[in-house]
Amino acid sequence: MATNDTDRTITSFDELRPRVMPMLKPLELLLTVRERELPMIVYRPFLGDLMITYVIGEGSRLAYISEQHLDRWQISSHDLHEQAIANLRQRTDESGSYTTTGEGAQRLIIFNTQDGFDATRLLVPDMLAELRGQFPGHMVIGIPNRDFMILFSDAERTILANVASQIEADATQRANGLTDRLFTLDGGEVREYMWE
Repeated sequence: MATNDTDRTITSFDELRPRVMPMLKPLELLLTVRERELPMIVYRPFLGDLMITYVIGEGSRLAYISEQHLDRWQISSHDLHEQAIANLRQRTDESGSYTTTGEGAQRLIIFNTQDGFDATRLLVPDMLAELRGQFPGHMVIGIPNRDFMILFSDAERTILANVASQIEADATQRANGLTDRLFTLDGGEVREYMWE
């Protein structure tokens, strides 16, 4: 878990505003925070077994934003969330490149920039909506670990099952594992994907 050195280095929210980012994490991180008696991190529940946390980039490290930070900076968790999402959108526009392979029901779009926020790009539904048109059937989204997001179609059941199986394996075997759950875009919102 990243440190909370932010206490010493940041005195106002305006200083860090451009460096605040959201990050998807498993809900079980809250147990670690409590067990280590660390300041409670700011978070909001997301879907399934995930939550949105907020971090500040400090060189090659990340520091979680805690409830104490919000008190000191006199900002709300809503304002923090809005700024973090805006920063993620900007970062995605600037460097959120992806790889595309295959055609039709075999098309895969993979985000693997290794910037620490590939899976968190799930929180940019307008970008996902732009990519949605490349898939027959429903677009399915997997985020097995922090540094990987894959978009694919459910039009061909064999491909759906194979990719889902790989996501399940990667979620438990890769570093910074997130979830084996699948997601989709429905009405402009990210939701859990329901197998038919």
